Amino acid sequence: MAIIQVEHLNYQYSNTDTKAIDDVSFEIQAGDWVAIVGHNGSGKSTLAKLLIGLMAADSGKITIDGQVLSPDTVWQIREKVGMVFQNPDNQFVGATVADDVAFGMENRSIDRDTMVTKVDEALKQVDMLAYKNREPANLSGGQKQRVALAGIIAIAPKILILDEATSMLDPRGRQEILAVIQQLKAQLNLTVLSITHDIDEAANADRLVVIDDGHFVEEATPEELFSHGKQLVEMGLDVPLPEKVKDALQERHVAVPQTYLDERGLVDWLRRSSLNK
Repeated sequence: MAIIQVEHLNYQYSNTDTKAIDDVSFEIQAGDWVAIVGHNGSGKSTLAKLLIGLMAADSGKITIDGQVLSPDTVWQIREKVGMVFQNPDNQFVGATVADDVAFGMENRSIDRDTMVTKVDEALKQVDMLAYKNREPANLSGGQKQRVALAGIIAIAPKILILDEATSMLDPRGRQEILAVIQQLKAQLNLTVLSITHDIDEAANADRLVVIDDGHFVEEATPEELFSHGKQLVEMGLDVPLPEKVKDALQERHVAVPQTYLDERGLVDWLRRSSLNK
């Protein structure tokens, strides 16, 4: 069953002549991880804001977990969706990490004893329990994103939306956060929608939806999309490292697999190939 349905969605900012979102349609099945990918300015973040009602579409239809998004249902739908933004500082409202994680539960009038227990449980799941009394401003970028995720875990949504949530992190921090999200998805059976231009983040998804200048371009698995190679560059996306290596080998007249290989697959192929003989 589709937990998110987007049908013929359109949105245009008042100060522009072109649509930021132009007749976009797609579905996301419950329990899937789908990445919306595209270059900066392609309309990805606009789409994320439309999905949770931060902005209203000019036309089209958004259905979340069986409910059509409207002014009457927006707050009910937000109860089902947790969102982590590019800059976690924009989400922090509490004086301490624990206060911030509790904020979403306070808005839902959850009793204090339950909140205290859930705060500790959520922070433990993202390995931040030792920081519960720290000020969020004094944390590293990766730690702030972990706290933002803990706030999401505490309210137990069905859907997690990541809006460029790893773009401000260094490579190590990015990998750590993606590993935490993979773990949480499995534990909580989350549906994950990742808005990103980062190929490494997109590689974790089950499927990719490509947006280019507000238009739906393609829906594919990571393997199918990444095998496009130079076409990714034309869309303003980076090419995964294994594909760059394969292109370099082909230029040296080395026969390489035509299917997509992730980094581990590439290393395994190189070990087995005649290059090491």
